[in-house]
Amino acid sequence: MTAKESLIRRQTLANGLNLEFHDVSRPMAGDRWQVILEVRLPVPVATASLPPDLVDRAPEVLNALGPEIVFSQQDVRQFIDVRKVPAILEAMQALFLEGLGAYVSRPDFPGRFIRRKFIEDQGRQR
Repeated sequence: MTAKESLIRRQTLANGLNLEFHDVSRPMAGDRWQVILEVRLPVPVATASLPPDLVDRAPEVLNALGPEIVFSQQDVRQFIDVRKVPAILEAMQALFLEGLGAYVSRPDFPGRFIRRKFIEDQGRQR
């Protein structure tokens, strides 16, 4: 077991996006680890992905956000016995899929996420 980041799994969702699970765990003390699962979901910023209210502003949205934005979330567990790390990572993946998996799989997720990031960007510029 190393402290190097690694892609554990990639899964294509019902909406066509590719969900990635990354192990970014690191050793703490002795045989104890900080187990970190990072979930990443790249979302292409394209006219086809935009919500209806932003389609007319597609060039502005693309200019503000770039060609892709990434939804990410981390789940962290502290002081885990090194022998239990793989099982904990599996459980963390299952927990994510149970909870947010259905939400990020929805057909309207890309548009909603793009809208939120665009609104945040507009707020920072003011």
